[in-house]
Amino acid sequence: MFKEVVKLLFPSSDAEQQPNYFYFEEDKVSAEELQQQAIDKLHSANQVKPLSLVSAEEAHQQSYYDFLFGQSPAAVQHDELSRYVADKVAVLLKNPNGMLNVMPALPASLHKVMAHLRDDDFDTELLLDLIQQEPSIAAKVIELASSSFYNHSNKVITDLKSAFMLLGSNGLIEGVINGFISKLTPQSQIYFKQYGSKIWQHSLACGVITKELIKASPDKNEAAQGYLIGLICNLGDMVIYQLLMDAFAYVHPDCQPNSYAFKELMQQKSKKLTYHIAKHWSFPQSILEALNVQVKITNSAMLSAAFSKHPMACYVYEANIISELMMMLEHHNKSQEEVSKTVTALLYSVEAKLYIERLLVEKASN
Repeated sequence: MFKEVVKLLFPSSDAEQQPNYFYFEEDKVSAEELQQQAIDKLHSANQVKPLSLVSAEEAHQQSYYDFLFGQSPAAVQHDELSRYVADKVAVLLKNPNGMLNVMPALPASLHKVMAHLRDDDFDTELLLDLIQQEPSIAAKVIELASSSFYNHSNKVITDLKSAFMLLGSNGLIEGVINGFISKLTPQSQIYFKQYGSKIWQHSLACGVITKELIKASPDKNEAAQGYLIGLICNLGDMVIYQLLMDAFAYVHPDCQPNSYAFKELMQQKSKKLTYHIAKHWSFPQSILEALNVQVKITNSAMLSAAFSKHPMACYVYEANIISELMMMLEHHNKSQEEVSKTVTALLYSVEAKLYIERLLVEKASN
């Protein structure tokens, strides 16, 4: 996705040639400096330390990244290389304009969707015509209409109008949003093949849970917009991971990006990058504000005050946590007792607590 950006990070790289698998070894000055830093850290600590866990939120976040990427190795093998790549990417993320310029353009249909998120009387025919001109978006809408969630009769859906008859306006909007965001899901043939699938499942679940939480709240009219925010709130993770993959292809083919360096980079930069991407795409101010709140909320103690000013943003924050917990529970990375303990520590709203309580009861009965 970001080959041109990688060339800026690693000027000696040439997209017309094979990846430089020995780039790091050839860059002796940087390598020696970084290796010495790693040795110094070992002498002072006798081991590589994980992320500094100063809150329940950070502990949960590390646990989730461990679930996605696997446990970080305790040994220091290749860790200086991981830090080298992570530092290069971190410099780029401090000033992301060059990277944002290579992001795919927002499709016309999604612009139309955002313009009518709060308008029940928007021109459906016009939106269908726009979607028809974007095959990948249209395919995702039809796929959504064919899903068991909407298509209870198992009727074969092959065109957009039939899809709309099943989905309705809100479902059509969800299909358009899904179609675009799914194209940004990380693709990798070498490292962590399941990552793209997991992060997409998480994004979908976060959108759905946000919508359900808001529908159960006094702000139920904001449910459609909440779905969009929930779906894109982890976009930074997708982009950083793909950028790391592209960078590794030019540096070393045998290293696995599951080091503390990469997890720390995502934990520190992901939400900020999501906000910058949405701003680059000229999303409505209400969406930008909600994404900015995701950056500012660093612990659950802030939710009480934040709910009075930004309820939709807070529901997105809680939906994200619920989705992560349920994914880890589903894959046996968390027990129900551990999930319940995390819920008590991290969730605030009645809607969020009741929602996950119901999911846990359903899980236990199956």
